[in-house]
Amino acid sequence: MDYLIRFSTQHESFRLAEIEALTQLVNIKNGLQSMVAVEILEYSLVSPFCIVRFSLGSSDGSAVSTEQDVHDAVISFMSRSIQAKAIYELWGSGSDYESLHTDVRARSQHLWSRYQHDVRFKFSIDSYFGKRSAGEQREIINQFAYFGFQGKVDMKRPDQEWCLMEEWESPLHLSSNGLAENRNIDRDNQPSCEVDGRLPANTTSKQPRRIILGRKITSSRRYLVEKHDLKKRPYISTTSMDAELALITATLALASPGKLFLDPFCGTGGFMVAAAELGAVVLGSDIDGRSFRGKGEGVEKGVGRNMKFYGIDALFGDCLTSDLTNTPLRRSRVRWLDGIIADIPYGVREGLKVLGRKQPIKEGAEEGGLVKQPHKIGGVLAHTLPGYIAPKKPYSFSKLLENILDFAARTLVDSGRLAFWMPTANENEEGEQRSAATPRHALLELKHESVQRFNKWSRRLLVYERVVGEFDDAALKGDALIPVVNGTSADELNPFRRRYFQSFAKEPNG
Repeated sequence: MDYLIRFSTQHESFRLAEIEALTQLVNIKNGLQSMVAVEILEYSLVSPFCIVRFSLGSSDGSAVSTEQDVHDAVISFMSRSIQAKAIYELWGSGSDYESLHTDVRARSQHLWSRYQHDVRFKFSIDSYFGKRSAGEQREIINQFAYFGFQGKVDMKRPDQEWCLMEEWESPLHLSSNGLAENRNIDRDNQPSCEVDGRLPANTTSKQPRRIILGRKITSSRRYLVEKHDLKKRPYISTTSMDAELALITATLALASPGKLFLDPFCGTGGFMVAAAELGAVVLGSDIDGRSFRGKGEGVEKGVGRNMKFYGIDALFGDCLTSDLTNTPLRRSRVRWLDGIIADIPYGVREGLKVLGRKQPIKEGAEEGGLVKQPHKIGGVLAHTLPGYIAPKKPYSFSKLLENILDFAARTLVDSGRLAFWMPTANENEEGEQRSAATPRHALLELKHESVQRFNKWSRRLLVYERVVGEFDDAALKGDALIPVVNGTSADELNPFRRRYFQSFAKEPNG
């Protein structure tokens, strides 16, 4: 049996990555006894409808694909989805209603008898980029009277629900490069079939281009997006990651019960909250402890307050003040992290920094008595007092990328995942479209690269998986696919920051 995933219409480039991650999560839950495979049969970035096929097999290769096994796998799969709204058992599809009815009879007639007696049912219409009046909806639904359902119609608490999904012509279909020209269209807020019978202004056809009928299996966990809306969260900052993107990031990193996750740039803990919501135990660190402590004297007033607000404080390990480059966290032959998720500092509001002295101690300074003595306050070493802020120095963005890849390779367990966001300019200094180099590491396999585009710049979510097996230290170094940047100032050390404050303009001689 084939199924239809009804996606939301936000963040289209993340959908396929989520399907892969959800498949892995189902297999982790099932263990090695049965392996789920999801085959994508029909999919387009410009459509929220994705037709897939589920299959199961045992670890020894024998088939274990009973109908109930597949049904359980489908429910387990969708129960972790953030981007999808629901999944449906596919009963038929067509380019018009005549071809739809033909396909429905051929594909699902053997199923009708299951629901013909003592089953409360509901029919609804989901028109993507189109509208149907109430009268039109009734007329369309009544065309399926040949199902022979004798049960009561119940629009609030049905036992079974069928949905007719209409896909109308949209600017995305008419555009030659779809998303690039229409990325600012809020398709979730496009007129739906439940308002009135007028066609929206951007609809060029009087009939849908495709119609699909499906029986609803289950809804997703998309309700978490509303639950974690930043407007409702007690502790945030201006740089807190969008709740949906944080949940997507945690999902692609395979956050789930029994796993240990770290955010080495935790800030107000948005990624920590997302990973904990999905069941992982979380740790965090940040170069500025004030970001996760808030105005209080401990994390219970900052990140801990958010954890308690969502009832996931039992999964909150702790936060520590540290940068990633000089982290005290153990890096040894014993790897201990299941996942690392991060929004790497872009260095725009203030230059990227790490702990350390701006001016290194010169050779021979100790003999000459030129070494600065430890600072004391009231006779107590300043760095031992609460609220101490360690000195910082400018740091290269490309070097930081190398650091996080190396740290992940040394700490992630086999098949553990690293997921982080990286900003890039859409054009180079000459005004040419550019494809920024993707950081690489010998021990990390790039699984996904998803892009969120803005006007003149983008940010990419990069997801890596730790290669299985042990390697010697000589292999634990990042590949130099990102050029090494030298300099001393924030702009010299961070080309993206420099281009940002130039408004991504062309060079005068470009």
